[in-house]
Amino acid sequence: MATAAQVKALVESHSLGDDARFRSVVLEIVENAARTGRTRYAQEVRALLDAARTGPAPGAASGAAARRPVSAVQPRGELARALTVVEPATRLADVALGSEVMGRLHRVLAEQRRAEALRARGFEPVRRLLLAGPPGTGKSLTAEALAGELLLPLYEVRLDALADLPAEEAGSRLRLVFDLLARSRGVYLFDDLDTLADPADRPGAGARETLRTFTALLEQDASDSVVVATSQRPQVLERWVLRRFDALLDYPLPTTGVVHEVVLRRLRGFDLSAVEWPRVASTASGLSHEEVSAAAQSAAKQAVLDGGRHVETTALLTALRERRQMLKMAP
Repeated sequence: MATAAQVKALVESHSLGDDARFRSVVLEIVENAARTGRTRYAQEVRALLDAARTGPAPGAASGAAARRPVSAVQPRGELARALTVVEPATRLADVALGSEVMGRLHRVLAEQRRAEALRARGFEPVRRLLLAGPPGTGKSLTAEALAGELLLPLYEVRLDALADLPAEEAGSRLRLVFDLLARSRGVYLFDDLDTLADPADRPGAGARETLRTFTALLEQDASDSVVVATSQRPQVLERWVLRRFDALLDYPLPTTGVVHEVVLRRLRGFDLSAVEWPRVASTASGLSHEEVSAAAQSAAKQAVLDGGRHVETTALLTALRERRQMLKMAP
């Protein structure tokens, strides 16, 4: 059953219309129930949550007062070479993350949703985020989820392409991006900032100067857009880069509880009643969220090929070991 703290969090999130937090707390309840053997209860609550997904968020306004998505601006010309745009369907409750990271993301959403109230008192909402951690830990997916929660388009900037350009040309394209950022509110993802920070990655290219242009434009930006940058190696980012961001969030490899949640979400609709979770968590240790999800998908396919919905522990363990072996073979 739900704890007193979870009940309080459900009431608070409902009253604030915070759909992401509401779903996150319900998923905690589902996970706890599944972990303690109340599989049927967990499945029933999860089914209710999924059914409610198509309806209005808890506490959301209706009619003309409801929040409407911001339309995306389709990039053209030189701008189209610098970024792509999508209208995401992902929400924060769809992302399996540790409680500390999830708590900070809920705070970002709360500040964005109450931006006018903060500005009325002389404060600015957090909107420049640097997400740091190993590949596959959910950093890019977080940007998509934030955009989905805020009903904003997601613009993804191609930093790897900019890093190979002469500094003057790369800077020109970045200025186009920030011009769009100022006039069209959205979540702007600058994925893998390390490609601009480490000269060893791009010898002879103007990546370093491009990074200086990026930080200067970021510092000058006074828009309502949300900027999300990611880094796999934050140690290569110098202090003058880091201090341009409002918040730094650390994305570690998944804990035992997060591994459980990743598998539960990936295998939604399958019978997991016989899964030996301690063995799965032990075998998954050291793998990223992405690798665990891929292994769960492989086990699900095996269940389908076997003609049923029952996922075996051995299938999960085999798939996890295969993912680990693939990582060892990677350069």
